[in-house]
Amino acid sequence: MKTTGIIEGLTILEKYRDQPDGEECYTHHDMLHIYATDQPVESDDLERLIELGWSQHDDPAAKEVFSAKHYSVAREWVCGP
Repeated sequence: MKTTGIIEGLTILEKYRDQPDGEECYTHHDMLHIYATDQPVESDDLERLIELGWSQHDDPAAKEVFSAKHYSVAREWVCGP
């Protein structure tokens, strides 16, 4: 994933937080993890996140099959190589 995809994805996710700019993130095994949003992500933004390479799978191999039907507002978001 390119830096621009990370920045655009973070910008999209911040729209769905009750208190933007106050959430934590962490890295694990070359993956950036962002805590779940407070509000459901709208379908257009969800599709864009998927297009950019974001998913809700921890396994990089599984990321390739992530789609809107797998989305859960309760799960964290992940991006990586």
